[in-house]
Amino acid sequence: MCQVAAIIGTWLPWGVIRGGSESVELVCGAFGLTAEPGALLSPVSRGAMGRVWCLDLGAERYAVKELFWESDEESIRPEVSFTAHLESAGIRLPSSLPGRDGRFLQELAPDHGGGRLRLYRWIEGVPVDLADPGLAVQIGDLAGRLHALAQPSWGAVDPWYDRVPRPATWDQIADAARGQGAGWGEAMAGQAGLLCDLADLVTPMAGDRLVTCHRDLHPDNVLVEASGELAVLDWDDAGPACPGRELAGLLMFWHGHDDGTADDAAVQRTLAAYRAGGGPGRLRDEQSFGMYIAGRLNFLKAQASVALDPGAAPEDRAYASSEISDTLARLPMPSLIGHLTSLAAATLG
Repeated sequence: MCQVAAIIGTWLPWGVIRGGSESVELVCGAFGLTAEPGALLSPVSRGAMGRVWCLDLGAERYAVKELFWESDEESIRPEVSFTAHLESAGIRLPSSLPGRDGRFLQELAPDHGGGRLRLYRWIEGVPVDLADPGLAVQIGDLAGRLHALAQPSWGAVDPWYDRVPRPATWDQIADAARGQGAGWGEAMAGQAGLLCDLADLVTPMAGDRLVTCHRDLHPDNVLVEASGELAVLDWDDAGPACPGRELAGLLMFWHGHDDGTADDAAVQRTLAAYRAGGGPGRLRDEQSFGMYIAGRLNFLKAQASVALDPGAAPEDRAYASSEISDTLARLPMPSLIGHLTSLAAATLG
């Protein structure tokens, strides 16, 4: 099961890792590492799908991801193979590392919380600066190379990327939120019409040329290394997609503004660099934004299922509520989608 299919996934208890010497021993034991005196495990970030920790063993550092959603070794193997292929071609990314048993997913025993862990090579870098005028060319070139290097897709397209909730879903969620006194309930009710309009642009990808894509190329998943090179993080969701649809989402993630406008010059630089980098993707029409829209709408529903679940941990409910409010505030306007489509047609042909 794809991790991002949160609507049908199983939520795992958060907080299996707490930091401190006991957690260091737990992680090192799971992956066959030696916990030297002074070893540290520090929180780095958390997202909807997991929490990332830095495991500092002195001579070596690693990234440890604690998964919040159900996963299995079989679903991880294609991603591991794909990222190894990209890394061998010069793409900067955190390599997946196996445990002593050769498995990349380590499942902790129930008496240790029953969590699921991944281990990666540490990537040293800083967040991207969206105000950097050179970034538009860099991300366009990177996306072009990723798509030029992409392997044939494995499996079918996950419904997360080309199916959306029924129109009535948003009113039902809004009513449930208002019933619990959730502050975002009114905002969702007010955006129900826009959510339905956006859903009309989502079509199946079955007829598109599909390759293996990252499928979540937003700025938070990219670091700038000391060399200035971009490194792409968080490959858990890699899988079949249309390059043109991923390119459309990239334009929205990187160059769309909350006021419904875009940085046209930056969009054009990104598209030109994408084409120069060998990127095959093209935006045919507004439906090219279908994967981006489907991801946003399915994310909203998935986060609502956590925020409204009285059995979920308070931290998880608070995080989900924050993500819902942020996503509702950043929904793309159809006018912006049409504008970006026109810019892409003029630049890429």
